[in-house]
Amino acid sequence: MTSATPPTGSASAPPPRAPAPGGASSASGTGSRRPIRAEAYRYALGLIPGLEFFENALLVYFAVYVSGGVDASPKEFVWMTTAYGIASVLAILKQQWFVERIGYRRYLTASLLLYACGAVLAGTSESVTQLVIARACQGFCAGSWMSSCRILAQVSVPPERRGKTVQTFALLLFTGSAAAPLIGGMLVSAYTWRTLFLCTAPPAVLLAALAWFAIPDVGRLRDRATGGSYPFAPFMAFALAMGAFQVVLQEMRYTLWLQTPWLPLLTVAGVGALVWFGYHQWQHPAPFIRLQSLRRREFQVGLLLYAAYYYLANTQSYLMPRLLEQGLDFTVERTGQLLGYSALLTVILLMAYFRVAKFITRKKYLIVSGFVMTIATSLWLGAMPPDAGQNQLYGVLALKAVFGIFTVLPVANLTFRTFDHESFVHGYRLKNILRQLSGSFAVSTIVAFEQHREALHRTRLTEVANPYNPIFTQTLDTLANALTHAGVAVSQAHGAALAQIAQMIERQAAFLSFIDGFHFIAIVALCGAIFAAFQKQLN
Repeated sequence: MTSATPPTGSASAPPPRAPAPGGASSASGTGSRRPIRAEAYRYALGLIPGLEFFENALLVYFAVYVSGGVDASPKEFVWMTTAYGIASVLAILKQQWFVERIGYRRYLTASLLLYACGAVLAGTSESVTQLVIARACQGFCAGSWMSSCRILAQVSVPPERRGKTVQTFALLLFTGSAAAPLIGGMLVSAYTWRTLFLCTAPPAVLLAALAWFAIPDVGRLRDRATGGSYPFAPFMAFALAMGAFQVVLQEMRYTLWLQTPWLPLLTVAGVGALVWFGYHQWQHPAPFIRLQSLRRREFQVGLLLYAAYYYLANTQSYLMPRLLEQGLDFTVERTGQLLGYSALLTVILLMAYFRVAKFITRKKYLIVSGFVMTIATSLWLGAMPPDAGQNQLYGVLALKAVFGIFTVLPVANLTFRTFDHESFVHGYRLKNILRQLSGSFAVSTIVAFEQHREALHRTRLTEVANPYNPIFTQTLDTLANALTHAGVAVSQAHGAALAQIAQMIERQAAFLSFIDGFHFIAIVALCGAIFAAFQKQLN
């Protein structure tokens, strides 16, 4: 997420060498644009990354339908999110290289059109492999949209209009996330999982036309000699490190780390590649990411809080629909409506926050309160009875809606407040790399946690389902008699009763695993609250 107001200390023009701002005259050039095109530009900067937020939220909310559509195991589903995350990170690293050669207008237009092709490929996939490839293509196209548009808002919009542009940017990001459960629930209930991907292709094509019309031709270098060389070796080293770490994290759920030599070797290779990449970027005169920003204490704190926010937001988004559908037996359409209305409340609160943010000077209290509200939400959901109705969810969904406003927006205000234009460009790219990695890691860990806890609860529940347990035998006989009176043959009633008990055990194990998942989220949020409370930089 981005700051709701422009960072302080960013009024100076960037150095002529820096290609990202598009030259020192980009702001003045935008100021002379016609009003209609200027307004279109403002909305384009929010709608383009808003589409990525919408599509990512669709996949997280309705993960079970996507994985079921291609018969993917939980491990294979994680590869879909991993492929998208790694490709997105590589796109962010390579973004500047593309922009220097073709400019922001051509870069965003081309990436939107290619993303639409990737959406069609994902929606027509028949296997896990095809879907993983399609998601990687989408990630490489869409991964840098947020950083590109936010950087453009910072360096190419005049200061007098920048605040309104950034507010529109943030508002459309939240709106994209809010629309996902509403639209996704209707699509899945009326059609198939394929529409979750196919529905994003037409908006991508329309946004490509809007980008070509509204976005100025900035960023492209007329003289390539003034730009950076951006060598290929560190790019591949970073890709190797991310791939190695992801493989190790996934396989450690099934294999002990020292059981096979491949996991330690991959770990060493990943650490070595990442250390070399960091050293190269620190020393290179024109790096992909200028790591010197990490020297600033407030930036370090901001990155850690960003990581905590994105981790909590993604884990909540994954668990909530599963609790409502599989635990509380809601329909997919009703689940989408409940989650969508909660997210729309976040959008309304965001508009209120924009009006009062300038009067709040102690933003640390907001950040800590956001984590505390997440703890309360998770504990509330963890205490939810298995027969809870819709009326019992309104309060917890309203509390959940406040988390993003109280956490990520104050963090965004404070993280980049002392950055000049060039530092903002590199710092914001680094923040978005962290966003992609945090989202991918969140899905990987919560899937692994849910699998582990569900297997544990299933084992414990199955232990009591034996002929030596009088409660079990009594329940089995009662069900068999009821099925016999309902018309089931006596020879089949016993087997049908066992099947019903097995189904009950599966549902109870799943419900208990969801409860454990929310308790886990509460623990993570508690760590975030304690960390934020002790940070003087947040004052």
